[in-house]
Amino acid sequence: MTPKILLVNPNYTKKEMVRLTLKPLLELAYLKPPLGLAYLAASLEQEGFKVEILDSNIEALSPKETAERIIRSPAQYIGFTTDTFLIPLVFQISSLVKFKSKDSKFIFIGGPHVTFMSKQTLEDCQSIDAVVRGEGEITVCELIKKLEEGKVLFGVKGITFRRGNKIFENPDRKPIEDIDTIPFPAWHLLPLPLYFSFRSSSFGFWKGQFASIITSRGCPHRCVFCGSPIFWKRLRLRSPENVISELEFLIKQYRVRYIDFLDSTFNFPRERLVKICQLILKNGLNIKWSCDVRADNITPELVNLMKKAGCRTIAFGVESGNQEILDRIKKNITLEQIRKAVGIAKKADLRVVCYFMIGLPGDTKKTVKQTINFAKELNPYTAFFSPTIPLPGTALYEDYIKKGLLKRGYIWQGFYFPEKKDLNPTTLTNEEVKDLCYEAYRRFRGQPVSIGFFSVGALILIIYYVIYCIRRFLFFNHIFYVFQNKK
Repeated sequence: MTPKILLVNPNYTKKEMVRLTLKPLLELAYLKPPLGLAYLAASLEQEGFKVEILDSNIEALSPKETAERIIRSPAQYIGFTTDTFLIPLVFQISSLVKFKSKDSKFIFIGGPHVTFMSKQTLEDCQSIDAVVRGEGEITVCELIKKLEEGKVLFGVKGITFRRGNKIFENPDRKPIEDIDTIPFPAWHLLPLPLYFSFRSSSFGFWKGQFASIITSRGCPHRCVFCGSPIFWKRLRLRSPENVISELEFLIKQYRVRYIDFLDSTFNFPRERLVKICQLILKNGLNIKWSCDVRADNITPELVNLMKKAGCRTIAFGVESGNQEILDRIKKNITLEQIRKAVGIAKKADLRVVCYFMIGLPGDTKKTVKQTINFAKELNPYTAFFSPTIPLPGTALYEDYIKKGLLKRGYIWQGFYFPEKKDLNPTTLTNEEVKDLCYEAYRRFRGQPVSIGFFSVGALILIIYYVIYCIRRFLFFNHIFYVFQNKK
């Protein structure tokens, strides 16, 4: 009997509501597909396993509803993807499944947080059987095969697992050398028409299907707040030809017209981006797309080629308006380079998005106000101001542990700022960071933080539930459509 595997994406939307206390409503309009799970599913199917994906987020399922769906599923193996903010939610769902499930389900979990906190994850939640660390395609396939054969898991590289009352951590698995060999994500297992991105909103919500793509793994830079270089080990690139093949597949099979490239630095190396743009034009691919880039690798010639090939939105990680802070976080970029790059993108009539962080190491009220003023000077289409969070796996996290700013055995419940009260990362208090984030949005957008007697929080909550109802309606209509077409 072919084993059945259920891969689960937790519902992060309610957690996003916490983020929305410091970010605009636009953040809610980003219901992205669980790309990591889709890659795992494709690799598992290639090995002959039967796989399903449960996207609790797109279905707007509560933890209890998610657990019930898992319990009713005939799947023997349950895999979760998670990040630091979702750890408590995954713990809750896993515990419900183990407690109520009549059959014995093997639960494994992957993602950046558990990669760096694998032993602690298994210590904190007895319902989780194994952690898949780092890149999961080969590891998960080998894990399921060993379980099916009834063999012990000591030989499976890249996992931390529970056996009896003991926890064992196997050696790391080497990164996949040629990531062109990884099969395209299993889009057929996802309700693709329901996903969308705020970056594509200006092109008309119903004018074309949206999908996201990642064309590389890792990043050549070492910003202290980012764990990507450690998680992916080193930068590996898909060939331009392989990227174009996936674009052609999505266009032909799913009528995709808008792509969100999720690479940490899409314009590195520049020559590869040039080749991708040239192949998009050569093959006559009618798509619009967005990407994240670094400001130190932008030229008018590159931006004009990107625009010609369909780029409409370009995002810069600016982080701070103070050069000393940028140097301290190892951004390796200058304010002048940022000014020049944003100016080039705006001159090409691209929609510019800028990301800023509040509460970086060394930040004071004065440096934060410099950041706000810099955002106003750049005047992008939109800007996001986020509190700095020391995530596991980052140099910032290790530095805070060393300095005693984070406690050992830190409880992840409510980790997202500003819920955590005992986190004081800089000379600013949590409350000051929160207030400065509000001030940043108020000054950048020129909008009040409250509307009469109606708080922004209450207004967002109402809009959220309206969107929630619409999503549920769209989902069930999608299911009905698929059912009718199968008959």
